[in-house]
Amino acid sequence: MNTNSAQNNYRVLARKYRPKDFSELIGQDTLVKTFNNALNNGRLAHAFLLTGIRGVGKTTTARIIAKALNCIADGNKKEPSFDICNNCSPCKSISNGNFLDVIEVDAASRTGVDGIREIIDSVMYSPNNARYKVYIIDEVHMLSNAAFNALLKTLEEPPQNVKFIFATTEIKKIPATIISRCQKFDLQRVDLNTLSSHLFKICETEKIIYENDSIIQICKASEGSVRDALSLLDQAASLCKDNIKSETVLNMLGLNGYEKNIELFELCLLNKCSQALKIYDSIIQNGVQPSQIISNLLEICHLASKMNVIKEVPERDDLFEEKISKLATNNLTKLVNFWQILIKSIEEIRYAPNQEQAGSMAIIKLCYGSLLPDPSALLKQLSSPLKNDETKINVPQMSTTDDFDVKNQPQNSNNINQDKPHNYNYPDSFEAMLNLLLENKESLLHAQIINNVHLVSYSRGVIKVRLKSHSDENILTNLSNTLGKLTGSKWSISLSEEEGEKTIAEKKYDELEAQKNELKNSAEFSEVFKKFPDAEIISIEHKN
Repeated sequence: MNTNSAQNNYRVLARKYRPKDFSELIGQDTLVKTFNNALNNGRLAHAFLLTGIRGVGKTTTARIIAKALNCIADGNKKEPSFDICNNCSPCKSISNGNFLDVIEVDAASRTGVDGIREIIDSVMYSPNNARYKVYIIDEVHMLSNAAFNALLKTLEEPPQNVKFIFATTEIKKIPATIISRCQKFDLQRVDLNTLSSHLFKICETEKIIYENDSIIQICKASEGSVRDALSLLDQAASLCKDNIKSETVLNMLGLNGYEKNIELFELCLLNKCSQALKIYDSIIQNGVQPSQIISNLLEICHLASKMNVIKEVPERDDLFEEKISKLATNNLTKLVNFWQILIKSIEEIRYAPNQEQAGSMAIIKLCYGSLLPDPSALLKQLSSPLKNDETKINVPQMSTTDDFDVKNQPQNSNNINQDKPHNYNYPDSFEAMLNLLLENKESLLHAQIINNVHLVSYSRGVIKVRLKSHSDENILTNLSNTLGKLTGSKWSISLSEEEGEKTIAEKKYDELEAQKNELKNSAEFSEVFKKFPDAEIISIEHKN
């Protein structure tokens, strides 16, 4: 019986430690200072727009503002002020959510004009028993354009005893005409030190035993959101029975295999392709999606690059910073190349028929991409005079059988396949050209073309294309040079403003979707989908 009573009375930490006044808001110093000056000097605006990610205190701040406007401090306070008593009737009612003159509206459930019209009609009435009638509209970006337009006039010239407070996570969706009529406050993500100190205090108050690394990891996972951090702390306390261990938190957050991702990144840097693929397969076997693996590698690449540039360790939990700091000693150009390959791989995985295979190809490209020569070294080599007036660029070739060992390679090699091919294979179509690239191990260039190039026209030695937005125009230069080397002829490859065909990747995706629809409508599968209407065909594999 006592257990049931305790469960009924329990309040989650995110609600229990919700700030009640400005002094309890953490990480929002600019906002607090602005309202302190505005309230004490009587320069309070009639409308406020609070924006920021989830869990940084937008709705909480709106309620605190409502308290500051209506706090009477047992009848002793005649005007709004920065200091809130939290004991008078208005303060208690606002905290409990039952104050008649503070109207909270969820814009997600009232997106149309009718919901806004109710607000406009009620604005003209005086407050029941408060100084100000306060309208708090949460997720205001969900309102329709018609609803925003209906609100414009009232928002520009509201009655003196009415205040509007808008909260949103997506400021870009709000019309400029609305933003210009409000005082806008950007609520910041709470930094790691401030948030961890806040959680340390709460743990001490709640008598929760913890390891410092576990709290740091929770704060890192929350990404600056106080509510997320408190929810994770609540979950960890329940899981660990009020004795929070770092290893348990890592398992809870799904980061227990993060060290494997660091090991995978390091193997790619060392060009150990076969070992890297084995690690990749083991991570896949643990249930991690290929897109998540690439995202983890992106984060590692970013941290290593940042450490390389600023020469110090950024804010990061102590569990991984030592290993990542070792990766940061690599050449910055190589790390930047890794970033570009990984970013492109995210898009390739999204459209690939088999995401696991696309992920393994991304790992292969990483191992190959790290062998690309430094552009500055190439320029230096090109500008330096060579004997016999020959310009020789030393590009290391990746072994197809054994892993490439950087340490065992000669510093200067002048023995790079000087025999020119005599029997040129001239491609008579765009598809034949792509096959020619694959046959000559130009896999990186091949991947860039199938994902980024829209073919406009193709003829002997002349190609017109359109590139996808934000694509690197150097693709065309690389393609022209490569084809010239492989065919022994000069190629003219130019950009066109014409729409052109779909990219090869898009064609393959459409073909896969067509096959899925054909199977779905076939007699063999129609009965299956009748019994399981929510079923989907994920992939199609052709077996001999």
